[in-house]
Amino acid sequence: MVEKFYAEILTRSEFDRANERLEISLCDARGERRMISLSADTVSALASLLGEYSDVRKGANDLTKIPDRYAVGHGRHEPVVMLRFEDDPAYGLTAEQALNLGEALLDEVETITKAKYPMRQ
Repeated sequence: MVEKFYAEILTRSEFDRANERLEISLCDARGERRMISLSADTVSALASLLGEYSDVRKGANDLTKIPDRYAVGHGRHEPVVMLRFEDDPAYGLTAEQALNLGEALLDEVETITKAKYPMRQ
């Protein structure tokens, strides 16, 4: 019998173009990670299943994707701040949007540093 893995967070997703498979990395509450590789047929079946499941769980917490890397820069031809996670397309933010985002991030950092979370062992 296969041991169950109780995934809590989606930490990475990437499409392997060479093998035409979607690779997803999941993490459980203890911090253990597992990677799965899905064929197009499996992704299609899961999308259908998850669509039905989301109707049942309206308002429930969604899985959180945690990027392994990010980049911040500026536009070459227009005055925007560029923000990119993983290999996803970059976001272009106006100076005001980038300032608001920076302030919001600092506020959230302050909030989580004061919160008491259960320790992972």
